[in-house]
Amino acid sequence: MRRLFLVSALLLAASIARADSQFGAGGLGVTLSPTHVRAWTLGGLAIGLDDTLRLSLANPATPAGLRRVSMSAVYLADRRSASDASGEAFFTSSGIPLFEFLIPFGSRFGLGFGYDVEGDLGTARTRIPLLPDEVPVVPYARHFERSGALFRVPAALCFRLFEDLRVGLRLDNYFLNIEETYDLDFNDSSIRSTRERLRTGCSGTGVTAGILVPLHERLRVGFVYVSAATLNGDRERIGASGTVRTDPVEIGVPARIGAGFSVRLGGAWTAGADVVVSSWEEIADTVFALGGYRDVVSYAFGVERAPGRDDPALLRLPIRVGFRVDPIAYRSEDGEEIPRRIATIGSGIPLGGGRGTFDFGLEYGRIGDEGSIGLEESYLRVLVGFTGQEPWRRRKSYVE
Repeated sequence: MRRLFLVSALLLAASIARADSQFGAGGLGVTLSPTHVRAWTLGGLAIGLDDTLRLSLANPATPAGLRRVSMSAVYLADRRSASDASGEAFFTSSGIPLFEFLIPFGSRFGLGFGYDVEGDLGTARTRIPLLPDEVPVVPYARHFERSGALFRVPAALCFRLFEDLRVGLRLDNYFLNIEETYDLDFNDSSIRSTRERLRTGCSGTGVTAGILVPLHERLRVGFVYVSAATLNGDRERIGASGTVRTDPVEIGVPARIGAGFSVRLGGAWTAGADVVVSSWEEIADTVFALGGYRDVVSYAFGVERAPGRDDPALLRLPIRVGFRVDPIAYRSEDGEEIPRRIATIGSGIPLGGGRGTFDFGLEYGRIGDEGSIGLEESYLRVLVGFTGQEPWRRRKSYVE
């Protein structure tokens, strides 16, 4: 138990993430929807996947099957390539988008909490081209940089009812922190560069309900409803001269409804699929989404082959593959839709004595389209996940 708390403290200390997706510059950035790495490398399955060795609060009903104190953490590292009419640029990033903890009370009730990164709003420092009709008297270069994220701090109650029917309720505490900088770097070195900064901080609360139903010993079906939430806070503008102006802001997080299933096909094979509908068009956001939002339907598919006793040495690890279609919610400034497609592959190693699992994988994704919106990005992501488990109580033995 103490080992899990020590690992948890170290991960929380290192959990500041920084990402450089150029699509993090608009709206509420690039959604992550984090879960444990096994589910992540199965295309992002998070609703109907039954797993008693790994912890995920994405569907708050799923952890009711865990019998031990559990801790999950995910580390990711990206290598990105973005291209537009001016050329191609490369960026790297890393961070811990998920840390979750669960304490079971008996065999039918559990309490979970954690830290998840819901939206990535960071973008690397980039040069903003001048418009054709912009002819400055004194030549300069204009740069933009954005950092921040939409965080969720969940607190979940999960229950295992009769016949392994599981239900869960999650309280979602959202925190949005963004800092944007605009720099003017003059070609004439005798003129001092200017910088304007915008800082936004908001918070709000939502609720998520989930259920996991065993329709057959091999088939699980899950459903999740995430309520809309309104985040209230302030937007602070710090001018080049140091003057500060503060205005109240109100930003919405969309309602979502999702369904998914997982099925053991016999032998060593497991497959699953998720679908999620997000109602972005209904949220209030007049600050970030210049082209407006659109409702998004996301799909995920995954297949896993578990190792068999008679497999050769190279096949004694599980093999997981997945695919996800998850469009960006905001539109470009011209009103164009922004596609995103993702492919994943991964594997994992169980730790001895049922102490947890170590999972790893790769994710390749493409966002945008240079032909239609003028910007396209591809990335390769390394995923590493750890789930640790320990008994809640240990009986002491006494020798008389």
